[in-house]
Amino acid sequence: MIAVALAACKGSEPARIEEGAIKLGTDRVVQTGPLGEPGSDGEATFVLVDADNVTDHDLQVILGGTLQDAAGKPVGTLRRESLRIPSKGRRTFALIDADHAARPDATTAEVLVVSSERPGSRSIARLDDVHLFDDHGRVMVAANLTNDSDHPGTLLVFAGFHDAAGKPMQRQFSVQEIGPHVTQVVRFTGPLGSKTGYVFLGDAIY
Repeated sequence: MIAVALAACKGSEPARIEEGAIKLGTDRVVQTGPLGEPGSDGEATFVLVDADNVTDHDLQVILGGTLQDAAGKPVGTLRRESLRIPSKGRRTFALIDADHAARPDATTAEVLVVSSERPGSRSIARLDDVHLFDDHGRVMVAANLTNDSDHPGTLLVFAGFHDAAGKPMQRQFSVQEIGPHVTQVVRFTGPLGSKTGYVFLGDAIY
Protein backbone atom coordinates (compact mmCIF):
# COMPACT_ATOMS: atom_id res chain seq x y z
CA MET A 1 0.00 0.00 0.00
CA ILE A 2 1.22 3.50 -0.82
CA ALA A 3 0.69 5.54 2.31
CA VAL A 4 -0.27 9.14 1.70
CA ALA A 5 -1.58 11.55 4.31
CA LEU A 6 -3.64 14.66 3.71
CA ALA A 7 -3.30 18.05 5.37
CA ALA A 8 -6.06 20.62 5.69
CA CYS A 9 -5.50 24.06 4.18
CA LYS A 10 -6.97 27.46 4.82
CA GLY A 11 -10.15 28.10 2.87
CA SER A 12 -10.96 31.58 1.58
CA GLU A 13 -8.12 33.56 3.17
CA PRO A 14 -5.98 35.51 0.68
CA ALA A 15 -2.75 33.72 -0.23
CA ARG A 16 0.48 35.03 1.22
CA ILE A 17 3.56 34.20 -0.82
CA GLU A 18 7.13 35.06 0.04
CA GLU A 19 8.61 35.44 -3.43
CA GLY A 20 11.61 33.24 -4.20
CA ALA A 21 11.43 31.47 -0.84
CA ILE A 22 10.45 28.02 -2.16
CA LYS A 23 12.28 26.06 -4.84
CA LEU A 24 10.24 23.20 -6.30
CA GLY A 25 11.98 20.03 -7.46
CA THR A 26 11.96 19.31 -11.18
CA ASP A 27 10.96 15.65 -10.69
CA ARG A 28 7.17 15.21 -10.59
CA VAL A 29 6.60 11.53 -9.83
CA VAL A 30 3.05 10.51 -10.73
CA GLN A 31 1.77 7.34 -9.07
CA THR A 32 -1.58 5.61 -8.59
CA GLY A 33 -2.33 3.47 -5.55
CA PRO A 34 -4.23 3.12 -2.27
CA LEU A 35 -4.05 6.29 -0.22
CA GLY A 36 -3.64 4.55 3.12
CA GLU A 37 -5.79 7.02 5.03
CA PRO A 38 -8.68 5.92 7.28
CA GLY A 39 -11.98 5.61 5.44
CA SER A 40 -10.48 5.76 1.95
CA ASP A 41 -11.44 3.15 -0.61
CA GLY A 42 -9.97 2.26 -3.98
CA GLU A 43 -7.02 3.94 -5.63
CA ALA A 44 -6.22 7.51 -6.55
CA THR A 45 -3.54 9.24 -8.58
CA PHE A 46 -1.10 11.54 -6.81
CA VAL A 47 2.20 13.28 -7.46
CA LEU A 48 5.32 13.34 -5.30
CA VAL A 49 7.37 16.54 -5.45
CA ASP A 50 10.10 18.04 -3.26
CA ALA A 51 10.03 21.64 -2.04
CA ASP A 52 13.09 23.43 -0.61
CA ASN A 53 12.91 26.41 1.73
CA VAL A 54 15.88 28.59 0.73
CA THR A 55 15.30 31.23 3.42
CA ASP A 56 16.80 31.59 6.90
CA HIS A 57 13.46 31.07 8.65
CA ASP A 58 10.73 28.40 8.83
CA LEU A 59 7.78 28.61 6.44
CA GLN A 60 4.31 27.09 6.33
CA VAL A 61 3.91 26.17 2.67
CA ILE A 62 0.85 25.15 0.65
CA LEU A 63 1.25 23.50 -2.74
CA GLY A 64 -1.42 22.73 -5.32
CA GLY A 65 -1.75 22.23 -9.05
CA THR A 66 -3.09 19.95 -11.78
CA LEU A 67 -2.36 16.51 -13.17
CA GLN A 68 -1.49 16.53 -16.88
CA ASP A 69 -1.33 14.02 -19.71
CA ALA A 70 1.61 13.58 -22.11
CA ALA A 71 0.38 16.48 -24.24
CA GLY A 72 0.18 18.84 -21.27
CA LYS A 73 -3.61 18.74 -21.07
CA PRO A 74 -5.07 18.94 -17.52
CA VAL A 75 -6.74 15.67 -16.49
CA GLY A 76 -7.36 16.34 -12.81
CA THR A 77 -7.03 18.93 -10.05
CA LEU A 78 -4.66 18.26 -7.16
CA ARG A 79 -5.82 18.67 -3.60
CA ARG A 80 -3.73 21.24 -1.77
CA GLU A 81 -1.37 20.18 1.00
CA SER A 82 0.23 22.26 3.74
CA LEU A 83 3.57 21.41 5.37
CA ARG A 84 5.98 23.30 7.59
CA ILE A 85 9.45 23.51 6.00
CA PRO A 86 12.38 24.51 8.22
CA SER A 87 15.01 27.01 7.14
CA LYS A 88 17.21 25.49 4.39
CA GLY A 89 15.11 22.33 4.68
CA ARG A 90 13.24 20.08 2.26
CA ARG A 91 9.86 18.40 2.41
CA THR A 92 8.32 15.80 0.10
CA PHE A 93 4.72 16.65 -0.76
CA ALA A 94 2.13 14.09 -1.88
CA LEU A 95 -0.56 15.96 -3.83
CA ILE A 96 -3.61 13.79 -4.42
CA ASP A 97 -6.28 14.04 -7.10
CA ALA A 98 -8.99 16.22 -5.55
CA ASP A 99 -11.72 13.69 -6.44
CA HIS A 100 -9.69 10.75 -5.10
CA ALA A 101 -9.86 9.30 -8.61
CA ALA A 102 -7.40 7.24 -10.62
CA ARG A 103 -6.17 9.19 -13.66
CA PRO A 104 -4.53 6.66 -16.01
CA ASP A 105 -3.71 9.38 -18.57
CA ALA A 106 -1.73 11.47 -16.07
CA THR A 107 2.02 11.43 -16.73
CA THR A 108 3.17 14.64 -15.03
CA ALA A 109 1.83 17.59 -13.05
CA GLU A 110 1.95 21.35 -12.88
CA VAL A 111 2.73 22.20 -9.25
CA LEU A 112 2.39 25.70 -7.82
CA VAL A 113 3.20 27.41 -4.54
CA VAL A 114 -0.21 28.55 -3.32
CA SER A 115 1.11 30.20 -0.17
CA SER A 116 4.29 30.49 1.89
CA GLU A 117 4.34 32.37 5.16
CA ARG A 118 6.04 32.31 8.53
CA PRO A 119 4.22 29.96 10.94
CA GLY A 120 2.48 31.49 13.91
CA SER A 121 3.86 29.08 16.51
CA ARG A 122 6.84 26.84 17.06
CA SER A 123 6.68 23.06 17.13
CA ILE A 124 6.55 21.44 20.58
CA ALA A 125 7.64 18.04 19.29
CA ARG A 126 10.93 17.08 17.66
CA LEU A 127 12.75 14.29 15.87
CA ASP A 128 16.36 13.62 16.90
CA ASP A 129 19.09 11.00 16.57
CA VAL A 130 18.12 10.03 13.02
CA HIS A 131 19.84 6.91 11.63
CA LEU A 132 19.75 5.30 8.17
CA PHE A 133 20.31 1.59 7.55
CA ASP A 134 20.52 -0.53 4.42
CA ASP A 135 17.88 -3.25 4.64
CA HIS A 136 18.72 -5.61 1.75
CA GLY A 137 18.50 -3.01 -1.00
CA ARG A 138 16.12 -0.56 0.65
CA VAL A 139 16.60 2.18 3.22
CA MET A 140 15.36 1.97 6.80
CA VAL A 141 15.20 5.22 8.76
CA ALA A 142 14.83 5.42 12.56
CA ALA A 143 14.61 8.43 14.86
CA ASN A 144 13.66 9.48 18.38
CA LEU A 145 10.33 11.32 18.59
CA THR A 146 10.04 13.58 21.65
CA ASN A 147 6.95 15.36 22.93
CA ASP A 148 8.13 18.49 24.80
CA SER A 149 4.57 19.41 25.76
CA ASP A 150 3.02 19.04 29.21
CA HIS A 151 0.12 17.22 27.53
CA PRO A 152 -0.22 13.93 25.64
CA GLY A 153 -0.41 14.29 21.88
CA THR A 154 -1.30 12.62 18.61
CA LEU A 155 1.47 13.34 16.12
CA LEU A 156 1.68 12.68 12.40
CA VAL A 157 5.18 11.58 11.37
CA PHE A 158 6.20 11.37 7.70
CA ALA A 159 9.08 9.63 5.94
CA GLY A 160 10.29 10.47 2.44
CA PHE A 161 12.41 8.12 0.33
CA HIS A 162 14.53 8.90 -2.75
CA ASP A 163 16.54 6.89 -5.27
CA ALA A 164 20.25 7.24 -6.05
CA ALA A 165 19.57 10.22 -8.34
CA GLY A 166 17.56 12.04 -5.67
CA LYS A 167 14.18 11.37 -7.30
CA PRO A 168 11.23 10.93 -4.92
CA MET A 169 10.11 7.30 -4.68
CA GLN A 170 7.61 7.15 -1.84
CA ARG A 171 6.18 9.00 1.13
CA GLN A 172 4.89 7.17 4.18
CA PHE A 173 3.27 8.28 7.40
CA SER A 174 2.56 7.02 10.90
CA VAL A 175 0.18 8.31 13.58
CA GLN A 176 1.99 8.34 16.93
CA GLU A 177 0.26 8.54 20.30
CA ILE A 178 2.77 9.96 22.77
CA GLY A 179 2.67 11.08 26.41
CA PRO A 180 3.96 14.38 27.83
CA HIS A 181 7.76 14.68 27.91
CA VAL A 182 8.10 11.20 26.42
CA THR A 183 10.61 10.01 23.82
CA GLN A 184 9.83 7.01 21.61
CA VAL A 185 11.37 5.47 18.50
CA VAL A 186 9.79 5.73 15.05
CA ARG A 187 10.90 3.52 12.13
CA PHE A 188 10.09 3.43 8.43
CA THR A 189 11.32 1.12 5.65
CA GLY A 190 11.49 2.47 2.12
CA PRO A 191 10.78 0.74 -1.21
CA LEU A 192 13.26 -1.51 -2.97
CA GLY A 193 15.92 0.65 -4.62
CA SER A 194 15.64 3.54 -2.19
CA LYS A 195 19.02 5.05 -1.30
CA THR A 196 18.13 7.89 1.06
CA GLY A 197 15.36 8.55 3.54
CA TYR A 198 14.38 11.16 6.10
CA VAL A 199 11.64 11.82 8.63
CA PHE A 200 9.66 14.95 9.48
CA LEU A 201 6.67 16.06 11.51
CA GLY A 202 3.20 16.86 10.23
CA ASP A 203 0.09 17.87 12.16
CA ALA A 204 -0.15 17.51 15.92
CA ILE A 205 -3.14 17.42 18.30
CA TYR A 206 -2.67 17.99 22.06
